[in-house]
Amino acid sequence: MKALLLNLIICCLLLASCAQKEELTFTTGEVNLLASGPLMEGSNTAQGEFQPALEQWLKSKGVNLADVADAKLLKASFSLPDSMNSSLISEITLHLAAEKADMQKVGVLNPVPEAQTDLTLQIAHDQKNIAEFLRQPAMTFVADINVKKDTTPDLHLKGIFEFQITVNR
Repeated sequence: MKALLLNLIICCLLLASCAQKEELTFTTGEVNLLASGPLMEGSNTAQGEFQPALEQWLKSKGVNLADVADAKLLKASFSLPDSMNSSLISEITLHLAAEKADMQKVGVLNPVPEAQTDLTLQIAHDQKNIAEFLRQPAMTFVADINVKKDTTPDLHLKGIFEFQITVNR
């Protein structure tokens, strides 16, 4: 009898540990980041707030927020306005920030290629607790931008960000 009970417990534990994981791709819409001018040569900050609405998006996929096991940023790209190209910028470092999560560096582009209006960052391999940012009602994309010379106009960036979300099914 004890052997049967022990076998039953082991089978239950094995089944519970074999929960299927599924990876979903969540892409933001366009996120507008602004660095207010005048901008001085060196580091300047552009930021834009994003409201993930992850819970509604997951429900549309038949998944609950509690089922999210992990997340990571897969891709970060920026487009500059037509009136400007990347010649003014030497480096971009991207961070995520939210009220209940520690700010985290997630991407960089250094050097920035000359005369481009579309830029794709290199994504950090070491990302921790990205799901916590997406669970917040709002998160902020913070771009530290090194500009090559003083300029008076504001700097507008349009960002699109792609996340991989791992859920338990």
